[in-house]
Amino acid sequence: RKWLRISKPNAKTDAALTEVTVVVTMELMAGVTPDGLASFTETYADFVKKTEPATLGWSYHKSGEKVVLIERYRNEDGNIITAQNISPGGKCYELLQEKLGMLKVTAVDVYGGFTEKLKGFNAKAAEELDFGFPFNYYPSISGYSRNVD
Repeated sequence: RKWLRISKPNAKTDAALTEVTVVVTMELMAGVTPDGLASFTETYADFVKKTEPATLGWSYHKSGEKVVLIERYRNEDGNIITAQNISPGGKCYELLQEKLGMLKVTAVDVYGGFTEKLKGFNAKAAEELDFGFPFNYYPSISGYSRNVD
């Protein structure tokens, strides 16, 4: 019997493992109405859809006072575009300020095929924007995605 050796996936070459998913956990601020939240999240998602082609998905989820944003990117460069857009002078900076008036970010979890490049860029953006919440990183070890070419 012959055994076929299958190499382990490599996050640098396997498109499914270069995908980056970001989970932003937030708390709803006092006084935010359901209609106001729905209007804002639709506006923000539409902006991302129109201006960030490397974004594969962008969805908000709510349970009680907790709101979770799930961002999916083709690769870390897609996530870096988002970070550039929300930084001072970026295309989405003003919209981010509106978001921070409605939602308090408590944590950002980053999953997937990122490198020190993304971690460094996020650290710089967090410093510039004075974010007081943690960024947690979970690198890919295996998996697949049906949405990546």
